[in-house]
Parts: sequence; C-alpha cells; structure tokens
Amino acid sequence: METTLPPAHPGWEHRLHAVLALLGGEPIPQVTARFGMGRSILYKWRHRALHALQRALTDDRPGPQCPANRLSPEREQPLVALAQCHPTWSAAQIQRHAGPEAPSPRTIQRLRHRYQLPRLPTRPAPRLPARRLAGEVKEEARRLIEVKPWLGPERLAWALRNVAQMQISPATIKRMQHARQQAQTPPPPPPQWRFYTRHHARDYYGDGDCMEKVFDQATGRQLYQVTLLDDYARGYVFCDLFDHIDPRTTIAALCATMRQWQVIPTGVVFDQRTVFRGQWLAAFCQNLGIRLIHATPRHPQTNGKLERAFRDDMPELYRQQPTWELETLRRALPASVQYRNDVRVHRALEGRPAMMRLAEQHRMAVPWVLDMLEEYARYPMMQKRVTPEGCLGLFRRQVYLDVALSGQSVTCYETVDGLEVRGANHRVYLLREYRRWQNRSWWNGGQELPEDLRFEPYTPPVCPWIAVA
Repeated sequence: METTLPPAHPGWEHRLHAVLALLGGEPIPQVTARFGMGRSILYKWRHRALHALQRALTDDRPGPQCPANRLSPEREQPLVALAQCHPTWSAAQIQRHAGPEAPSPRTIQRLRHRYQLPRLPTRPAPRLPARRLAGEVKEEARRLIEVKPWLGPERLAWALRNVAQMQISPATIKRMQHARQQAQTPPPPPPQWRFYTRHHARDYYGDGDCMEKVFDQATGRQLYQVTLLDDYARGYVFCDLFDHIDPRTTIAALCATMRQWQVIPTGVVFDQRTVFRGQWLAAFCQNLGIRLIHATPRHPQTNGKLERAFRDDMPELYRQQPTWELETLRRALPASVQYRNDVRVHRALEGRPAMMRLAEQHRMAVPWVLDMLEEYARYPMMQKRVTPEGCLGLFRRQVYLDVALSGQSVTCYETVDGLEVRGANHRVYLLREYRRWQNRSWWNGGQELPEDLRFEPYTPPVCPWIAVA
C-alpha cells in the first residue's frame, strides 16, 4: 500500500480524492492511512458528499418557488377564520362575506387546500346504507306497469302494497315508467348543422407583431419583420423589414396600411413589445377610434394566426435566400407577400387564398382623413416653463424657443414630425427629429448635439376629428 503524506493545509481536492476512494470500494483503514485523516472525519465528508449529490440530482419544481401574488398572512387570517367558522360555505360565499378586498374564489379554494380546511356538505352524512329493491319486487313492478300503463305512480304503488305485499315508493314507480317510455321512444336524429361563411366588412386587422429571428450578415445587426395580418382573411396587409423599430415604425405601418386598403380598422391586437405600447400609440388609436388590444403576457396563442404565419415565412422566404442582407431581403419580400395573399390556400378558408376575402372590402374611409393620418399621432407629453432667455431645458441643455414666451408655461406634444410646443399666444413651434436627439442625449450625454438646435415656427395642418362613440 502506498502512503501519501497529507499536505500542510489540505484543500477541497484532498478531501474529494479521499471521499472518491472510499466510495470506490477501498477499505477504510487504507484510506485513512493514505490520506492522513481520521475515520470520523472521513465518514463526515462522505455523508456531506452524498447529501450534496442527492440535492444536485433531485428534480426541482420549475418556476418561482413562492409566487409574487401570494396573499400576505394578514389577508389570509380573516379568510381562514371564515372558513373555520362556516365549513359549509362555498368559496364564493366566503368571498362575498369577506368584503370588497377579498381575492377570487379560486384563490380561496387554494387557501383552503393549503390549510386543510375542506368544505363540509350541508346535509349530514347518511348513517344507514341505501335501501335497494329486491329483484322480484322490480320484476313485479315492471309487469304491473306493462299490464296497466294508464295507472299513475301512486295507484301502482298501492296495488303492489295491498295485493303482493311489496313496499315500493311512488317515486320509484315514476322513474321506472320514465325509463320504459325512453326505451320505447326512438332517439331523435342527429342535428344537421348548416355552416355559413362569415361575410362582413374587412375592418379589423387582427394581429400585429414583429419577427426577430433574422440577422444582417453584412453588419451583424438584427432585422425586424413588422407584419399586420387581417384576422378575417388571414392575409398580410402590411409587411416590411427594418433594422431599427420604435413606436414611430408602428404608427407608420398603420398609416401605410390604412392608405393602401382605404379603411380605418375597428381594432388591432399587438403583443407586449415596447414598440407596440406607450401613450403615443394609444393616443393615435384613440383619436382614430381604433381599439388597441394587447395580448396576454407569455401567451402567444392570443395572436396565434400571426405566429403560425411566421412559421411559414422562415422556410418559404428566408431560408431560400443565399445571403441575409437588408436590401436583398427587402427586394424578395413583395413576391413572398404576393404569393401568400394570392396563391397560398388556407384550411380555415376552405382551400381558398386570402385575397378572396381581402377583395370583399367595400367600405372606404374619408379621403381627407387618410391624407392626414400622421396628424392624429399627437399626445400631450409635458408642461415646461420658458426661461427669461426664451429657452426650454431639453437634452441637458437650453434649446431656444422664442423670447416672446419667456416666463410662460407651454405644453409640449409629441408628434410624428417632432416635439411640438404650443404657447398662450396660440403660436406653434416644432423641434424636428426630437426622438433622434433624445436618443443621442441618452447614449452620449448630449456631446453630439448640434449647437444651433432650436425650435422653428410651424403651422400644423387642420385635421378633422373623428367622433368616437
């Protein structure tokens, strides 16, 4: 046996080799002599190693161990007290008596299960077994029902009791009569369902999303396919590629779609992405009477039609291209959209292409509204006070507005053209490319902003407001 002198300050590697030698079947006296440690110490490290292996190989429950919306003990105690005082109440009854701050009935059911407080039945449990009729009593009752079908349940029960000395209730006789009638009556024929195709104006775009699985091989930047899909026709009403997206991209896509198809939708469904949220997009949809709907987080089935369409775009378009570059993919995108709308058939449309339903649209929007769609993308952003020099504090610096407005409080509106300022004198000023300068101030601390950055007088076009019910 080879003896190894233990190091002066043994580390975890020394203990690891000792435990591995013991688990490998080496006798305990040889391990203690080889590694220079006592028997109790060696057993202690083996126990710890086995415990660590067991914890490492145990399947843990996925997700958070403690949910974020779990009730606090202060809110649980009144509910537990109600469940203990009234064990026959349902979860809905406990919710009604707990007050307006009570959780949902499903949460109360989980709380009962966690505290082992089952709901007891209102009626006490039967102490005697259910009474069953003997076979000869059933046969005699069926024979009497066949012979005298005109008699009622009570007269049949009395006849069995007085003539045959058999005890049977009128309710049982009634159930037997109903079973006999059901057996003699033929079942109704299966319903002949008549399916109708929906015919309505194509005024609901349905789903909007962007696919983020494409990268430009020349620059390495991620490309975004922004798509709007018609819920009724399953066709693409807008599809384009961008290397950078923001809420302006979403508004521009909606404006281009409404101008192309000459209609204002009643609602659009977007996911929870940042480019599909914000007060600017919400104000644009509200001014046009569009219902803005956001999908449930982590639930792609909400806009499942568009997710299913993205699954086809990858093999039919992108994997057919030799190189992935922005301009190359943009040139190939119109042909793919034309194939999807005009040629490709859908099972939900009974083997017809999407253009069959896209062509059903006959409602045209007002032309002067479509010409000024960008003017509806406006919302009050903030209020600022003009300095005595006629400047506004923006981008960590002073941007000149107008000295005539010094000391006044002005309202700033975010628009497609830039930051719009309206003063008390009803004059309008515009700082073009506001979001561009704002992004530069965030990234570089305002070092690359031009020195002559200032507002300019601006006359916005007058757009007709749409009455929204």
